[in-house]
Amino acid sequence: MNAIETVLINWKRPSNVEKIMKALRKQTVPCTITLCDCHPSKKFALTESVKQMADRIYRWEHNLGSYNRYLPLAALDHPYTFFIDDDLLPGLCCLEAFLDAALRLKDNFGVLGQYGRIISPEGNYISKNIPMTGELKEVDFIVQAYFVRTCNLHNLIKFRWDMGYFEDKLPEDDLLLCASLKYYLDYRCYLLPWTGNNEMLLKNNVLDGHYSLSSRPDHYDRRQKFINRIIYYGWQSLTATGEKKVSSN
Repeated sequence: MNAIETVLINWKRPSNVEKIMKALRKQTVPCTITLCDCHPSKKFALTESVKQMADRIYRWEHNLGSYNRYLPLAALDHPYTFFIDDDLLPGLCCLEAFLDAALRLKDNFGVLGQYGRIISPEGNYISKNIPMTGELKEVDFIVQAYFVRTCNLHNLIKFRWDMGYFEDKLPEDDLLLCASLKYYLDYRCYLLPWTGNNEMLLKNNVLDGHYSLSSRPDHYDRRQKFINRIIYYGWQSLTATGEKKVSSN
């Protein structure tokens, strides 16, 4: 079995999905590709040749936004799961970089990624991206693509149920995942160390950006409301807890 299962959504950007799946098949570390195919009409359907690149396909029409990626959660069975948005193109050794960081941390992490966010001391969601450095860097949240230990994913469901977070039909799935692992396990979020190799990167702004969730007119307002909710429930930001020292040797 491969160490990594990659989960990808096809909704309204099938050409992006095709390019991402081809990039995943060329990785220096092999992965299993799981496709959540929830396109709403034939206009956005994948071709048969593209679908054949997937190892597992789940098909439904009800749209839950990015939360669609978690519906097959009970069937995910690899040591690590990598969730990737359908507008990011992974470089050839992207998965290798994630796996290397996970092994260096000896699985003492919540979520690994390349795009991070930090909450202000006042509890405000800041959309500015935190850059990677030469070392693992702790942040409050990982967005757009997240690498996790599969055995920890059930905490996301538990946190949603414990908070009664059901009124939002398109849940803030990335924030929910990161918050749940810190809340229950004190497992933190880290940006990968930058190695200087562009092929480790998740390349942004190279694929079709139409239908992006971040283009919602109320996107940042909804995310701020979620932050307010988890803080009220007892979650603490990096400002409040301080960084957690971990060994990465």
